[in-house]
Amino acid sequence: MIDVTSTLTPEHHSPDVASELVVFVTYGGGHVAMLAPVARALQVAGRPYVFLALTTAGAYLERFGLPYIGYRDLPGATDSDVLDLGGRLARALPQGGVVPAEETVAYLGLNYRELIQEHGEEAAASLYSSLGRQAFLPVALFTRWFKALHPALVVATNSPRSERAAILAAGRLQIPSLCAVDIFGLQEVQWIGQQAYAQRVCVLNEEVRRMFLLHGRREDEVVVTGNPAFERLTHPDVRRAGLAIREARGWDDGRCVILWASQIEPARHPFADRSGDSALPRKIEAKLRSVVEGDDRYRLIVRYHPSECVEFQFGQDRVDFSPAHEDLAVLLHAVDVVVVTASTVGLEAHLAGRMVVSIDASVFTPDAPYSQMGVSAGVQSLDELEDLLRDGLMQVQVQNSPVVVREDLVGMSPTQKIVQVIDALLT
Repeated sequence: MIDVTSTLTPEHHSPDVASELVVFVTYGGGHVAMLAPVARALQVAGRPYVFLALTTAGAYLERFGLPYIGYRDLPGATDSDVLDLGGRLARALPQGGVVPAEETVAYLGLNYRELIQEHGEEAAASLYSSLGRQAFLPVALFTRWFKALHPALVVATNSPRSERAAILAAGRLQIPSLCAVDIFGLQEVQWIGQQAYAQRVCVLNEEVRRMFLLHGRREDEVVVTGNPAFERLTHPDVRRAGLAIREARGWDDGRCVILWASQIEPARHPFADRSGDSALPRKIEAKLRSVVEGDDRYRLIVRYHPSECVEFQFGQDRVDFSPAHEDLAVLLHAVDVVVVTASTVGLEAHLAGRMVVSIDASVFTPDAPYSQMGVSAGVQSLDELEDLLRDGLMQVQVQNSPVVVREDLVGMSPTQKIVQVIDALLT
């Protein structure tokens, strides 16, 4: 862990600093990748903040060079009952991993103690037995911490446990808060859509904003900022690298270059009661190969998901292979159209300014409804895919060429937009 002594020094409790102190709360993965650039912007500007990094977020921030704290640094983390409770629960979990053992003990102990305080020992045991960590919502814990820390603003992502508790605690104390939604927030809208939850909600695009408005948020409460985690997709150096690949591989010959970003399609959804067609990815590839074979205006690039065990069939004219280790952000700027089922490549392609076509017949389509959320042009069948390619997408090469930058991608970055929202809340 990076030394956070300077982050938690008493001057944060002085009126001048406390009037500007921003607290960030997020776990790892794409969520910390969304808020880390915002914290970095505050750091560069010399503005005070505290970053509570949950699970793997700490390791990410350490690589990013940002100071952070964890649950083990919160008030009460070293209390004997917290250590006893946390140690007992931690022993039942798989050992190892990047999260330090003392962080796991503190997280489990503090949360479980609050569960007992709120529901009693018997009910707490029952809740944890049936829900596991999903039972945790430590609002009282964050309320006590914020009373001691006196932050001016709380910023958290759309996760349902600690992040949600932090924003609820801020509301109790009338501290302004900002909720940054990483992608669509399809489940989280049930609580983030409530007007009392955070003063501002920062979202990916206008379609997500509209969804939150339909759930009751006011116009001024939901701001389209984009997601800082995806900023590299529009970096000028990445665009130039994509153009260089396009030229080096002979893809700049006037043909429309289609990227098929494949992914595994299971026979059944891993969580929901939905059936899938495990052969769908190969059917899509076969259809695209057929389209290219029958129409000289197209070129196809095939990219398999790292977990797919598929042998690429070489030998067809104007059909090339992109290995999974190839830089995706660069590749997206070398093509014109990206075809997906529900892969996150579709979202990344949209944010990079590419035209996206989604096959909305995947078992995962309800989880990533790209066509509903303004990310893609969706089709229900492979016949529709062929019709769309033949009749509509030849315009893409002019309108969405890697040489052309979409107007909505020009201007302030997502990081700058979120900092602007922070500034407005602190004013």
